[in-house]
Amino acid sequence: MSDLLVVGLCIAIASPLALALILGVIALAGSAWPKERQVYALCSGGLLASLLGSATVLAVSLGSATTLPAEVDLGHWVRIGNYEIDAVLLLDPVALTFSLLGGSLTLLVARFSQTYLHKEAGFARFYLLLGVFATGTQLVAYAGSLDVLFAGWEAIGISSALFIGFFHERDEPVRSAVRAYATYRVCDTGFLIAVVGIHELVGSTKLADLAQVEALPSPVVTLLALMLMVAAFGKSAQLPFSSWLPRAMEGPTPSSALFYGAVSIHAGLFLLLRAEPLLQAAPVARVVGVVIGVSTSLYAAAIARTHTDAKGTLAHATLAQTGLILAEICLGFTTLALVHLASHAVLRAWQYLRAPNLLHDAHGFGHGGSHPVDWLDRIFPAFTAWLYPRALHRFRLDDRIDAAVAPVLWVARKLSGADDLFRAWTSRRRGPSG
Repeated sequence: MSDLLVVGLCIAIASPLALALILGVIALAGSAWPKERQVYALCSGGLLASLLGSATVLAVSLGSATTLPAEVDLGHWVRIGNYEIDAVLLLDPVALTFSLLGGSLTLLVARFSQTYLHKEAGFARFYLLLGVFATGTQLVAYAGSLDVLFAGWEAIGISSALFIGFFHERDEPVRSAVRAYATYRVCDTGFLIAVVGIHELVGSTKLADLAQVEALPSPVVTLLALMLMVAAFGKSAQLPFSSWLPRAMEGPTPSSALFYGAVSIHAGLFLLLRAEPLLQAAPVARVVGVVIGVSTSLYAAAIARTHTDAKGTLAHATLAQTGLILAEICLGFTTLALVHLASHAVLRAWQYLRAPNLLHDAHGFGHGGSHPVDWLDRIFPAFTAWLYPRALHRFRLDDRIDAAVAPVLWVARKLSGADDLFRAWTSRRRGPSG
């Protein structure tokens, strides 16, 4: 394999991480963040280097005799006894598509944010998190094993939660960030179970070796596939884990465009594209995926028609499309799903970035036309009278989830003594007089 190709891969992954580390060191070593112009120059340089690294990989792949898919083995990442995690990258058209898509949209959002977040107190913090996210995206794109993919997956998850809570001086963004991160943690348990199970049963988590699961008993394969699907459902906000997505709109608009319109929301679907051999061997799991995808699409489409907030409407419109992409993957239309994913990501990023001007644009269109759902009201008046009030409240999905987990939280608090600690803390704040 060409040395230039390996160098390009390393630059694509390491450049955004380098800029994040540099900003972090500057913040820790100095008394203040660098100026906005310096932060943007550093960040845009790292992101541009990453994009050029991916472009170099594409050019070398097209202009050489490299046969795709191709693996790049960088040796053992971790070795604990007989358990080894290989630092292996996989180069194929799917990886290049997601890498170039993520790299170009991240660079676009970085440029947009220079103006949008001008004089914002968290300007440098935003770009530091953008570097962490970009590294996670490239790791996910080029991961040659589920272990490496999980590392990028977690980088995307932590930066996503921190972006949601970006305006931490207010309570609601912080609550929303905790809600999203808690959902990630619960669903990522499925990812960990699947990774450990595949390693123990197959002996390797390399994507190229996933076809070996066909030799395992059918119930075991189905369980492993369902565990990965749970992780994908959480990251891509599929039912019943959709309630965190509207809360994620508490973050800055540029991060909403990148995470919940373009890249992060599609990461779960990309995981399923990578795990295609496992899904092909688990027809029951594929049926579950189709049902969940179609259900999510119908649920989100109903809410998008009644939502009164521009970003919330876009979030549920995005969710409706990701549900369809999930169904396409589980039906075996993986090429269609990849094209749909890339096209949808570009469209939604553009719409999110234009969201601040949406009302201005809407006023320019006039109000003489018919409402887009008039036909549904005319044909099914009783159905819409039942549907839209419920869709307006998102079918109270948050309330149902809170009620389901309330007993678990109560038990956890009692076992940890959190209630006693809270009462002691509040009594100290009130003082002896109460």
